[in-house]
Order: sequence, then structure tokens, then C-alpha cells
Amino acid sequence: MKLTHLLLLLALTGSSATCLAHRDSIVNISPEGMMDAIPAAFGPARMNVVFAAPDAEQAVESVTLQLGRHVTMLPACIVALLPSRKMAQVSASASWYHLNADSLPHYLSLRFAAPGAVKAGTQWTYVGMLVNLRTAKIINIKKVLAGPAEGEQHPVGAGLLQGCSAQELDAVFDPAHRLNAQ
Repeated sequence: MKLTHLLLLLALTGSSATCLAHRDSIVNISPEGMMDAIPAAFGPARMNVVFAAPDAEQAVESVTLQLGRHVTMLPACIVALLPSRKMAQVSASASWYHLNADSLPHYLSLRFAAPGAVKAGTQWTYVGMLVNLRTAKIINIKKVLAGPAEGEQHPVGAGLLQGCSAQELDAVFDPAHRLNAQ
């Protein structure tokens, strides 16, 4: 085998491994709610979170997400699930460079972490949402509870949205990718 063929083979093997090792891009959220790293094709990207008073039972009062010309206001039944009490407990990442023909569309991943949640590596108790970058509609929502062992997690899905009406869910979920809206 010629050296050029061997180098080409190694390059192709390395590039396919890189493609398989997909990682979301970290998205920073400014104090004003502006999100960086989101390409202009999906932006501007902004999330306005109104937190409740520190002594209130519910942590968040409202969440409005804007992706380009699309705006989604989360209904009270979803807002009530969010445990974060300040913006430092909210994190985001996104993926817009993966192929999405038979899988997820380009998405924004939001995590609302519980205050005082024990961090085990990069895992903690949180409510997570996947949002379609093209429509600002929810693809999936889940609650994850950190377990007692390091890195242990327990997803909670069944009945998570039972307090929401069909109209509320229809208004905020992406109809083509409604993975968890029961």
C-alpha cells in the first residue's frame, strides 16, 4: 500500500470518528437573556425568565423564548415544574450541525437545575427541555432526579405534564417531534 493511500485511509477513519463523537455547543445566557453561539439563521435567540420571590413556593413565574421571529411562552403548568431560582442555575447547549432527516431537528437544550442540587460529575437534579431551533417549540421535556450514588440519575416522565390541557400542550409542543407530551 502506498504511503498516500495509508494517509488517506487514516484521515478518513479519523474524520468519521469525529463525526460520531457529536457534542452540543455550549450556549451562554447573558443576564438580559440573550443567547450566544446560536447561528444567525435561528436568531436572535433570547430567553426571558421571571423568577418568583425567594420565599415563594414556585421558583419561576414565567418563561418566554424567542428564536428569530418565533416566540413561545411556556404555560403555567410547565413553568410550575421548573426548579431554578436564579439564572446561574439555568444552562443551555445546542446542535444545528447534525443531520436531522430521521432524527431530531436542530435543537436548543435547556436545563433548569434545582437549587442546592448535589452535583455528581456533570449530572444533577433538573428539568430539561429540547426546543426546535427553527420553530421555538418544545420537542421533549423531562425531569431528572440525581440518585444517591455518584452519577446516578432517575428520569421521571410519566404524568409529568398531566396538569396541562391539550390546548396548552398544542400551543408549545412541536407537532412533528412530540416525544414526551402525555
